[in-house]
Amino acid sequence: MEQDLKKRARLRCMHLLERRDYTEKQLRDKLRMGKTEYPPEVIDDAIRYVKGYRYVDDARYACRYVECMKDRKSRRQIEQELYQRGVSRDLVRSAFEQSESVPEEELIRAWIEKRGYDAAAADVKEKRRMYAFLARKGFSASAIARELDLQ
Repeated sequence: MEQDLKKRARLRCMHLLERRDYTEKQLRDKLRMGKTEYPPEVIDDAIRYVKGYRYVDDARYACRYVECMKDRKSRRQIEQELYQRGVSRDLVRSAFEQSESVPEEELIRAWIEKRGYDAAAADVKEKRRMYAFLARKGFSASAIARELDLQ
């Protein structure tokens, strides 16, 4: 019976990985939360199996994620999302070192432009709203203030 469960867990992992990449933590969570309740040792075996074929690689996942999101999100926001997905700080740091990052000021200007913000016509309430929006995006306070003053 346990062999059948191990085989089913491995096949489930392979099926999940057919559609997209997962971090090890995400894959564990998927197995844990699925219809079938797999014991921890079966989940460990399935993760070892897919890691053995390098189908699950958190370092590769972090590099790809940083590469895809660096033009749209702040560094801090990308870091937080990777931490939530179970990627270690060292792997996140390494992924950023391998990637050519877009300057924070450029990203802020792009968001300001996209939102149609006009500094000359903006009142205090609108400036606060834009500042809060950019802060929620993970940009540093000093960079936001510089860009909003320059507009």
